[in-house]
Amino acid sequence: MESTLALVKPHAFPRADEILSAITSAGFTITAKDVLSLNTTRAAAFYAAHPPPAGAGASSPPVPVADLIGALTAGPVMALVVSKAGGGVNDELASLAGPEDPATARTAAPGSLRARFGVDAAKNAVHVVAPGADAEAQVAFFFPERERELPSGAAAKEYLMGSVVPSLTKGLTELCRVAPADPLGWLSTFLGDAAREARGGDASADAEAEAAKGAEANGEAKKDKQKIVFVLGGPGSGKGTQCARLVEDFHFDHFSAGDLLRAEVKSGSSTGVEIDRMIANGEIVPGDITISLLANAISSSTAPGILIDGFPRKLDQAGAFEKDVSDFAFVLFFDCPEEVMEERLLKRGETSGRVDDNAESIRKRFDTFVKTSMPVIEYYEAKGKVRRVDATKTPDEVYAVVKGFF
Repeated sequence: MESTLALVKPHAFPRADEILSAITSAGFTITAKDVLSLNTTRAAAFYAAHPPPAGAGASSPPVPVADLIGALTAGPVMALVVSKAGGGVNDELASLAGPEDPATARTAAPGSLRARFGVDAAKNAVHVVAPGADAEAQVAFFFPERERELPSGAAAKEYLMGSVVPSLTKGLTELCRVAPADPLGWLSTFLGDAAREARGGDASADAEAEAAKGAEANGEAKKDKQKIVFVLGGPGSGKGTQCARLVEDFHFDHFSAGDLLRAEVKSGSSTGVEIDRMIANGEIVPGDITISLLANAISSSTAPGILIDGFPRKLDQAGAFEKDVSDFAFVLFFDCPEEVMEERLLKRGETSGRVDDNAESIRKRFDTFVKTSMPVIEYYEAKGKVRRVDATKTPDEVYAVVKGFF
């Protein structure tokens, strides 16, 4: 299977089902799908990395990027990974989409997606990867956690034999000779040394260290020097209480994804109205909105560490944060049964005034957490980046465990 990206633009989003049907009827398979809202910064970054075609036709002027950004940020977007066996998937999907300008499409390709659903050259129903453009990079922009497709057997063998097998064989041979107590740790160190040697020793590392010192002297040290910790747990697991104590003892900044979203709701913006609806229904707010709010908060922080409470809610959000904002130290996970969390939330709802502190919303939030956030925890637990805490105990008992991780 060869894959490419398609975006159903906001003005065509109400007819997304018809567009998806047309794509699958043409023999394509939709292997990944996500609905999100793009802010201007994110949309501009996409078009900067992947410039649109020069024009709608030989005599047509290019569409101003500002118009494309405006069209892409006007409402919800459906991002699709579209796959098909064999080669040429970009060309075939571009042919199904039709000419960039719907007016041209209605004459030259009346059955195409843009002829049927497009309005003008900016609101042309769908974005597809232009023939010859980097489809894999565009897919990765919206689906950073998606595994890239395996190359053919011959290509994979050539890559491994040229880049990996020599060092790995040498390492495994030496591993058998030394027989260390921690074989995986020993092998990791050996391969790390081999990688540095292949790059020309430690010169690059020394140069990076000097550059970092210079940046710090000028007050320009990167934010990724801060200790960033994701704090996850079901609603009512006690994340906020424990974060407050960590802030007091370690002078960290604490950014709650929920608080940032609720502040946006109070602002009265159109984004805030949509966030309010999603929160009330127990839905996940699109990751790019949350990431943008978090990035702004982090950029203003001078604290030695940052606690990010209630984020990431999905694997693609985690990948996008690492790619666009910063790496992180670990995930602090408060493990708590649903019945305990429900009891706590209903009690809180008596005084909180929050629209989601009611039995119906609580159950929706539990269901959403299990389906979307637990895979995040399981993924990072497999990578050794989760610190799990029994959150059923008293706040003092929980904190005694939590502070040991810092």
